[in-house]
Amino acid sequence: MGKVILILTIIFFQLNQFVNAQAYFRVEADFSIKENTVNGKEFYKGEVFFDKVINKVIYEVSFPERKTLVMADTQMYVLENKKVVSQNFTPNTNKFTIFNLALSGDLKNYGLDKAGYYINSIEESDDQTIIEWLPPEELSDKLGKAILSLKNEQLFGIVLFKPNGEIMGKRFYKNYTSVNGLPFPQQIIQVSYLYGEEYYKITTFSNIKIDESENDEMYRVDLID
Repeated sequence: MGKVILILTIIFFQLNQFVNAQAYFRVEADFSIKENTVNGKEFYKGEVFFDKVINKVIYEVSFPERKTLVMADTQMYVLENKKVVSQNFTPNTNKFTIFNLALSGDLKNYGLDKAGYYINSIEESDDQTIIEWLPPEELSDKLGKAILSLKNEQLFGIVLFKPNGEIMGKRFYKNYTSVNGLPFPQQIIQVSYLYGEEYYKITTFSNIKIDESENDEMYRVDLID
């Protein structure tokens, strides 16, 4: 009988986590981005808005010049004065943005389980848990492994590999804060590699709001000229 109660308690707890994760749907924050690229150093700041139902990441850039960047599916739109001035393909999808991962409760494992990855090994140390994830076998020629690092039961870092074993990129998540009970990192450090050189991108968030009901129009951008 005791085992039955324990199992039911665990199931209830997992369901409760699922329900709570699904309850979050919207995030707004101030942001700043510092990065070094092949063209030199760049800096941006402004506000960002994301709504899971609308599924668009909207960056209202205020510096160095005012413009709106909209990430919709695999397309990035640049708007000036509410008019689309350019449209480009991006390999990143909103599914794996910090905003969707955090709101959906998938940040801890970077949503890898939803993408078909499976755990190959787990190593515990005094302050970290290291988990190696492997891609589904049918995609092993296109996707490499991923190694996650957890601290205090929160995602600290992820290293993504190419199928040949080379490192494709790294990300580190720091300075978590709790907003309406939702853990959200206030800093993301991204490391990418191009022609043997390392490039850094540091994104900082502040004034984070979860499920706020004001400024509803900021989450909606008309992309039709």
